[in-house]
Amino acid sequence: MIYKIIHKIIFIFFFSLHLSLICQISINNTGNPPHSSSILDLESTDKGLLIPRMTTEQRNSISNPANSLLIFNTSSECFEAYHSSSSSWKQIACLNCMLPSSFIATNASNISPISFTANWNASNGATSYFIDVSINSNFTSLVPGYSNLNVGNVTSYNITGLSCNTTYYYRVRANNNCGSTNNSNVIMVITGACVPTVSCTAGGYTQFFMRDNINIGNFISGSLEQNNDSQIEKYCYNNNSSNCTSYGALYQWAEAVGEPYSSNSALIGGSWQTCDICGGNGRQGICPLGFHVPTDLEWSRYEWCVETTINLTGSTSLTTFQGTNGWRGSSSTAGPGYKMKVTNSHSPSWDGVNSSGFSALPAGYRYNSSNFYDINQRAMYWTATEYTSNMSWYRSLYSNIHLSYRDTFYKTSGFSLRCIQN
Repeated sequence: MIYKIIHKIIFIFFFSLHLSLICQISINNTGNPPHSSSILDLESTDKGLLIPRMTTEQRNSISNPANSLLIFNTSSECFEAYHSSSSSWKQIACLNCMLPSSFIATNASNISPISFTANWNASNGATSYFIDVSINSNFTSLVPGYSNLNVGNVTSYNITGLSCNTTYYYRVRANNNCGSTNNSNVIMVITGACVPTVSCTAGGYTQFFMRDNINIGNFISGSLEQNNDSQIEKYCYNNNSSNCTSYGALYQWAEAVGEPYSSNSALIGGSWQTCDICGGNGRQGICPLGFHVPTDLEWSRYEWCVETTINLTGSTSLTTFQGTNGWRGSSSTAGPGYKMKVTNSHSPSWDGVNSSGFSALPAGYRYNSSNFYDINQRAMYWTATEYTSNMSWYRSLYSNIHLSYRDTFYKTSGFSLRCIQN
């Protein structure tokens, strides 16, 4: 009896030792050893492999599932694997039909103070996409109107009605008649800075102009050219920095639109110069994020809007504003100039009524010979639109005149810049 017990102990010891030394297992009815690349080699011609089968409720009760843990979900009839990075179960394949393939959300574009465009890669098999937008990364505070929103079969969507200078998060799900994928990765986006604007609506479109002239960049003397393309440079009237604070800075055309200094003597072209209602297709230049340098057509549209929608109203047509050189609009108090200039109670003051809220200031300008002219008498604004290789279109307002003025001037002159929202 003692001999048999000792024999069993020895057998169990060596069997256990044998198993601990074997790193590979082969299960078959042929006696073949496991393949050298496998730790488990299953071989059969009349039997298959059954992985654990459970309902969704049972699956969710698994404590601390390992990354890549594989099951068959009997509720959805899908093979699923656990993805630890996203703390979620991912559907691999379904017996009844195939869900859309995996995909990723990509960085936002066209970011403005109140909107951005969400983007994502296409998912094979998807017929529509759902998007969530939240103010926190765990999506417990969803933005109204952007909770499980079906945006159709697209790969981008414009998110609007947001708050400026705010952090948002978005995620996307792909969908077809079999169901939806799990949520995509999360993308963070910060909307543009809060910038005071003034609006005018006409012809079914609202334009939002900045209420102040741009004043950014390194101050340089008016005797110099703005030819350092590695930085933004600005002029201050009469080389007095306090005038930049009061009236805004003055810029050469290339500097304003964000082109190299050489563009002041070269016709560069581009659709961003000739669009009307440009939106995100405009040239940002040195404008804040979400804004662009208004084109000649956009400037005319705004002047026409001010003329025809703010009492007292004039009757000058949009075609006249967009196609006529020199003075445009009504010469009475219905004229755009009168409504765009600040009042005599403003500091700095001017002779307008400012019923548009545009708050134009008589900032003067720097002539291309380096001299400064007409502070407290005249405002000169660049448009994004060229005329010739060395001249571009501008807008001007004058003292004691209620109209606005459209013409061309040398790109190397220093004018004010007022930006329009995308």
